Amino acid sequence: MLKGREFPTELNETLLILIPKIPNPQSITQLRPIGLCNVAYKTIAKNRLKLVMETLVAPTQCIFIPGMQITDNIIIVQEMLHTMRWKSGETGYMAIKIDLEKAYDRLRWPFIRETLLEENLPQIMVDTIMNCLSLVNFTVMWNGAKTQAFTPSRGVRQGDPLSPYLFVLCIERLNYLIENMVTNGAWKPVYASRGGPPLSNLFFVDDLILFGEATMEQAKVIKHCLELFCSASG
Repeated sequence: MLKGREFPTELNETLLILIPKIPNPQSITQLRPIGLCNVAYKTIAKNRLKLVMETLVAPTQCIFIPGMQITDNIIIVQEMLHTMRWKSGETGYMAIKIDLEKAYDRLRWPFIRETLLEENLPQIMVDTIMNCLSLVNFTVMWNGAKTQAFTPSRGVRQGDPLSPYLFVLCIERLNYLIENMVTNGAWKPVYASRGGPPLSNLFFVDDLILFGEATMEQAKVIKHCLELFCSASG
């Protein structure tokens, strides 16, 4: 519906509501910003990526694979921890849980565009999605009154139908990086059974669990991998 037309900025005016994460919050970090996008915008954004997500993400992000649920990854983690607990030998295994705090707010827009282009999405689709991200005006609702409007320079909005899909696609870049390190032999994955498939990571949207051998060398490899991704994504 926007093909060949200029993106109307008024379509992307968003009211920002701050939802407390805990009772009696004392700082801004204890508030979750939720963007109330208008109905016309949601009509454009909804399902724009949903239909192709299955072909764009790895099975480690199981919530986007038909027939799989996030509980499947929880069961796998429990099995892996059981294997690690009973493993014998000189070299043990380790599991690292990472919470990507405020990751929605920090994703760089050029990184998002690069991610969409690398997935070979149509240029017109990429341009429309980036317009949805960048041509936005926020107005915060504070104590029943609206503040002065402002424009962000990075991140994706809580409450935007596109945001979960864009975030998962960006996290998939980390999965590619980990898989390359596993293929090159730098990252030593965990095997749940002799001859079983290797496991290096599992994703839970904005949380992830990394598996590897419990050595200082592997800890440095994992740290290097995370630093590369953080530097690129913001």
